[in-house]
Amino acid sequence: MVNKAPFIVSIFNLVLLTIGVKAQFDYFQMVQQWPPATCSGVRCYANPPAMFTIHGLWPSTYSNVPPVCAGQPFDRAQIATLEPQLNTYWPDVINGNNQRFWKHEWDNHGTCSDPPFNQLQYFQTTLNIRTNHNYDLLAILNTAGLGPTATTTRQYQAIEGAIQAATGKKPGLRCNKNAQSKRKQLFEIILCFDKNGVTLINCTQFAGITCPSQFVWLDRQPLSLVSAVGELKNSLVPHVSILKFLFLCILLSITILFRKRFYGTRRGGSGGGKQE
Repeated sequence: MVNKAPFIVSIFNLVLLTIGVKAQFDYFQMVQQWPPATCSGVRCYANPPAMFTIHGLWPSTYSNVPPVCAGQPFDRAQIATLEPQLNTYWPDVINGNNQRFWKHEWDNHGTCSDPPFNQLQYFQTTLNIRTNHNYDLLAILNTAGLGPTATTTRQYQAIEGAIQAATGKKPGLRCNKNAQSKRKQLFEIILCFDKNGVTLINCTQFAGITCPSQFVWLDRQPLSLVSAVGELKNSLVPHVSILKFLFLCILLSITILFRKRFYGTRRGGSGGGKQE
């Protein structure tokens, strides 16, 4: 007689997914992004910082069934005391609208942890992880000689091994495609935590690991002509529009040319000789 139990279980799971049944979360993914890679495929509002910034703290399930998200609506007043730290460690590197980014992360992820975490506890827990020197990913990898570089290909096992050696647990690595070179590049690093938001655990395949065995990790993106002009404008005349900047350059060039012609003619006339 054929055992139909596995088949029945598979059908049951499919039905659950189809009708949108959700589950309580099992663990947290602490997702940190590398802004130069984030800004590789989109135009960011400013030069991306060369430090890991928070993407979000995501309640997740081992079954990949979406968790229940029924928390309270976002209320900026509840995290007002945290804003100085949030602006530093959790900025919107693409649009510069930090408050909207925090609201998006709370509405899409934070509410899945409420209860037991209310909004203030959720954001405070995330900051506690990011500011813990034991979980400083850039410092860990720089110390291991595996920091960002424009010349060396990085190995998945080397990056994973360095973080595991420093923290005691396996991270997850995510890659995207570099917009200029089309090569896979390090985009995000995930640390996984137990439901209490404190105990570090190993990340599994459920954490959405996407990096190949080899990839690049750039400290900044190669400059295109447009971005190069933008950086020059920002560094020299941060409060002047690009059109005004170009106008000033043209005006300065005309002034220099006029001075050369005027003083050159006077020198030639006073000496009685012919201007060459």
